[in-house]
Amino acid sequence: MSRVPVSAPGKAFLIGEYAVLEGARALVTAIDARAIAHDPHEPGAGDPTAVVRCAHARVQAYLEAHGFDQVGEPPTVETGGFTIGPRKLGLGSSAAVATAVVGFHLVEAGLDPTTPEVQSDALGLALAAHAEAQGGGGSGADVAAAVLGGIVGFERGEAHVVTATNWLAIGFVDVGMPAITSSFLRAVGDVKERNPVGYAEAISLLRQAAELFHDGFTSEPSGAKVTDAFAHICEATELHNRGLRLLQAVSGAPIMTPQIELVASLARASGLAVKPSGAGGGDLVVLFCPSRAELERFGERLRREHGISPLSELRLAAEGLRAEQRVPTNSRLAGFFQLSVSERRKAVSQATGVPLERFDALDRGGLDVHRANHMIENVVGTFELPLAIATNFRINGRDVLVPMCVEEASVVAAASNAAKMIRAGGGFIAHSDAPWMIAQIQLLRESSTGDADTTLRRISDQRMELLALADTAHPRLVARGGGARELELRKLASDMLAIHVLVDCQDAMGANLLNTVAETLAPELERITGWTAGLRILSNLSDKRCSHVRARIPPDALACQPWNGDDVITRIVAASRFAELDPYRAATHNKGIMNGVDAVVLATGNDWRAMEAGAHAFACRSGRYGPLAVWTRALDGCLEGRISFPTAVGVVGGATRVHPIASLALELLGCASGTELGQVVAAAGLATNLAALRALATEGIQRGHMSLHARTVAMAAGAQGDEVDLVARQLVEVREIKAERAANILEDIRTRTR
Repeated sequence: MSRVPVSAPGKAFLIGEYAVLEGARALVTAIDARAIAHDPHEPGAGDPTAVVRCAHARVQAYLEAHGFDQVGEPPTVETGGFTIGPRKLGLGSSAAVATAVVGFHLVEAGLDPTTPEVQSDALGLALAAHAEAQGGGGSGADVAAAVLGGIVGFERGEAHVVTATNWLAIGFVDVGMPAITSSFLRAVGDVKERNPVGYAEAISLLRQAAELFHDGFTSEPSGAKVTDAFAHICEATELHNRGLRLLQAVSGAPIMTPQIELVASLARASGLAVKPSGAGGGDLVVLFCPSRAELERFGERLRREHGISPLSELRLAAEGLRAEQRVPTNSRLAGFFQLSVSERRKAVSQATGVPLERFDALDRGGLDVHRANHMIENVVGTFELPLAIATNFRINGRDVLVPMCVEEASVVAAASNAAKMIRAGGGFIAHSDAPWMIAQIQLLRESSTGDADTTLRRISDQRMELLALADTAHPRLVARGGGARELELRKLASDMLAIHVLVDCQDAMGANLLNTVAETLAPELERITGWTAGLRILSNLSDKRCSHVRARIPPDALACQPWNGDDVITRIVAASRFAELDPYRAATHNKGIMNGVDAVVLATGNDWRAMEAGAHAFACRSGRYGPLAVWTRALDGCLEGRISFPTAVGVVGGATRVHPIASLALELLGCASGTELGQVVAAAGLATNLAALRALATEGIQRGHMSLHARTVAMAAGAQGDEVDLVARQLVEVREIKAERAANILEDIRTRTR
């Protein structure tokens, strides 16, 4: 009998690093990158790590002392959510692992880790296990966040949950410099002995910073007082950074790296408060701003101008230790294509934890005529396409089985094969923009009222009032953390303006809410300007809401007879350059990308026509049509691919929940947000692009298509059951995949078997 999976979140320090070791106050937020303890997918999953062993031993002793039966074998712990490609982020994965293992065995014994008494015991067990596995050191704040969740105040070994403030926006960026916290702690510990005066001065600054930050953070200001509270946050982060620089000077540890200093400088210039999160020298920088819109704009500038990625998918104040409804997905399903349909369903159910009975909807055709009749007009029936599963996908350390709805042969097999190659290089690395969409309002001058430039200034002067009015159109969106973020004012001609309202749509695609925002603002814009509102509708060029995906593939993973891996890379890079130089090739190059993109978008009930329109318009953003994905050879000889394009998809609203198959597809994916779904969509596009380029650059595209196309032709000729494979095999052998030849072969087969 399988045991219930249990997970614990990672952590990020908001303030108090180092000073907490000297009894100062720290604030730590739980981050929804989760360590998930579960029964292994396969036996013999490998020896447990030191953290798992220590946690298992501690909880075993605890349960035996309380009269419970001996606990089972240690679980496997999935920590993929803590990684970006092959690199692990500094989010406290070891503390989360210790906590998840403790929780796993407590739940196995029938205890509820969310009740106060069990939670308190879980905290003590996880703290002891983590300290033992790490050889001592550390404050334990990371374990407290993993057990309790939310935002945790931690001081002198005592933890309590702090109410999350609603006036301060918090974000993180990845500066890409992994560091080992224990090495920094040792360096700082050494300097405490060698230079106690310098150490004490640095800790004093860090202590002052923590107290000042706490006062500002826990206040609930309104109106003008927000400025005063944020000034406390800015002063606290500057004090903290001064303390870190002093620690760096006396210890020699590279705590404030050049990349961290660059982000700090840019953030201060933009009016944000900024500091490293954690011991420093690593990959996380935390940003604070009263305006979510300004924080998101800064993140976009960092990505576009400096190649530094905002981690918009990190969710703060995550839930603590908890039981899970499903196991982590295992996307490596060997021999999946050889299974029968029923066997594939069983394999997918086992790999995702989605109950097998959920697949019954597929037998009913998914969409009945009654439901279809309420979705669109003039319905006379339904039209079905194959729904398949692409395997081997690993995105930001998390395995994903990707539902694809497509009629074109070889797309799913090609995506799965390419994902396997990319997995050999660490999997897909994905980042996303904030989910901003554009509501457009066209203004027309139909009289002599105001020239265009003067009119734009009038609108700009009313910017804040217009944004506030836009938020009245969807108060529930604002309550969820979304809403109007900015106005963009565009002069198209002397008598025509375009007003863009940028709206954070959260996890929705957002078409209907954007149209409502445009309709709401149009009368007020007419009043302000004297101009006439024309069209009021969203733009499908959602270039503020892009997914950015990268992949690295080692040469050996690309080799195919008679070409070695280096030869294949040379050919793929040349094919990519062809698309960069020639729009005729770029169109076909991008069509191959959209094979994967549209298949996922269609399977999840999203708008594939909007996706096509946005992607191809984005491909023309330079004024010349170009490729959405580009492939180059890295200095170490690996093939590197990258893709960026708009991914306006949602996991709420529209057909995503109304259509039963779309709902099942989202359940199989396990995507918690539209941002995650957008990353899957982009990864699928990059995979199908790689598969097409590799085939074109080596054996040619036809060989891969031939066998599957032959099956389609065989069925069109009337082949049934085993006849399909017999006819298809002969069509491939004679290399003439035509309907007439298929009919002749079928007639011969039937004549011989009579």
